Amino acid sequence: MKKTLLLLIFVFALINGIYSGTYKEYFKYVEPLQGAKLVNKEVSVIVRPYEFVDKESLLHSGAINIIGSIGGVYSFKVISSGNETIILQPLKIFYLGETVTVKFSSLIKTTKGKNIEPFSYTFEIKTKEANLPKNFAFESEISVKEITKHPNGYYFNDMLSNFPNISLNYYNGPSRGRIFLSNFAFSPLVPNTPHLIILNNDGQPFHTTQMPVICFDFNIQPNGNLTFFNYLHGGKYYELDSSSYAVVDSFYCGLGDSTDLHELRVLPNRHALLMSYDPQIVDMSQIVEGGYPNATVIGLIIQEIDADKNVVFRWRSWDHFQITDATHEDLLDTVIDYAHGNAIELDNDGNLMISSRHMDEITKINRTTGDIIWRLGGKNNQFTFVNDPIKFSYQHAIRRISNGNITLFDNGNYHIPPFSRAVEYKLDENNRKATLIWEYRNNPTIYGLAMGFVQRLDNGNTLISWGSTNPTITEVKYNKTKVLEINLPQGVYTYRAFKYKWKEGGDGQIIPGDFYLNQNFPNPFNPSTSIKFGIPNLSSNNFPVNVKLSVFDILGREVITLVDESLTPDSYRAEFNGSNLSSGVYFYKLIAGDFIESKKMVLVK
Repeated sequence: MKKTLLLLIFVFALINGIYSGTYKEYFKYVEPLQGAKLVNKEVSVIVRPYEFVDKESLLHSGAINIIGSIGGVYSFKVISSGNETIILQPLKIFYLGETVTVKFSSLIKTTKGKNIEPFSYTFEIKTKEANLPKNFAFESEISVKEITKHPNGYYFNDMLSNFPNISLNYYNGPSRGRIFLSNFAFSPLVPNTPHLIILNNDGQPFHTTQMPVICFDFNIQPNGNLTFFNYLHGGKYYELDSSSYAVVDSFYCGLGDSTDLHELRVLPNRHALLMSYDPQIVDMSQIVEGGYPNATVIGLIIQEIDADKNVVFRWRSWDHFQITDATHEDLLDTVIDYAHGNAIELDNDGNLMISSRHMDEITKINRTTGDIIWRLGGKNNQFTFVNDPIKFSYQHAIRRISNGNITLFDNGNYHIPPFSRAVEYKLDENNRKATLIWEYRNNPTIYGLAMGFVQRLDNGNTLISWGSTNPTITEVKYNKTKVLEINLPQGVYTYRAFKYKWKEGGDGQIIPGDFYLNQNFPNPFNPSTSIKFGIPNLSSNNFPVNVKLSVFDILGREVITLVDESLTPDSYRAEFNGSNLSSGVYFYKLIAGDFIESKKMVLVK
């Protein structure tokens, strides 16, 4: 009987291999991880072997087997991406509640021709499906019927008739460039028509595209094309050609992960970094006393996709963070968003930094292995903060800037009292020190409790978008002098704003090449409109020019003088409010030196 048992064990070992090793001996990266739980049923296995493993041997039939406790043996397609990554894509999805075993046999060899010791590991597919609550997706008021008229989710023509009224609060020599943003309102009671917007420094639109649904994160990528996010067709990022503004590509998460609006970073090799919010059903009563036994808990997933949209790197908060890492979330609630990622930065060393707002944490992740390198802020902080005893709170916008420091938008939700600021830290990653070397806190205080961004510009200025508050955008010099401030209408916001040197020349020049007087905008108007005009450089000394801008009624009577002063060469904008006037046709005239021009406008009440 004993001999028979030993024979059966020997035969089983020959067929299946003795899987007693560990993947860490042969692979620097495996996804899903050993023992991972709450894994999506659409997942693929991603492996990245060490250099001493013969990659070709991994592709041999029987070298790797995927076996489910319910579905049995899974056939899979092998996809190679680049020189390192191998993706094992099952030909059918896994079953809910299934334990999956991945077996690596001795058919796998090293580059010296030696067979490896067989090994296996397991992970668990989630037992229940969960969906993001509706308040996690910005819902558009546009009807399903109207969406079907625009299946691509955008218009190709500029439409200014419903363009938001943008106010220029302050202008004093801002840096050259144009501002990229998109507008939305939290409340359906606030009038708002979504647009993708490129603004000149004076707040006038350089280009705008009216959209059928609200959009987010309108930005430029390294190839010069534009990208934006909207929720049509499940939610994804769209890429626009820089010349025609036509859609040429899209970016989205794979492996059953939804695509989140907070970040897209397209890399020069056309790989892309994306986020996904991952809802799972969790028995919180096993984690905190009084916890809800059927809570929807929102995890965070970071993906890197290659140029063919294959997922080549996947990082899950479930494998590295604890739900209790959240600093201010109510862990007794039925819905818990414990991480709330909102930014990804490809660091100078090729690794990743991510911002998790609800943990007050910036995390650096090894892009090769998926391991955490360090944690800055929050409950698991590994750094000493110098010159900044309050630290950052509920932050956005982690970025590594050209001088080696990092910038953040500190929303400041839990500062006492709450206030928002732009901050710059010098990081000593070896000695774990974060030294605050610069900050901008507006006077009076501005508090944007959600969203927001900080961008260090090429000339050293900083562009701050304040999130869910007004003003919308402020640009400041490094000495904290304000040079630009722009407002969307009250109750209308942008998730982020960026500034780039975009299609400069002609209308984009800060100093005009000639006098000009533009048509007022909007026109017709009620009761306010803007009038843009420009003064060219008439000499090398930028001598001021005597300028007068006046409004007349249809009988030629002067109603108001908007400008009557000497101005240096620049682009200007004057505001005209006709609330005390009756409806009708009016004229405005610009006299600047020898230049005289007038235009008609219509006030409609």
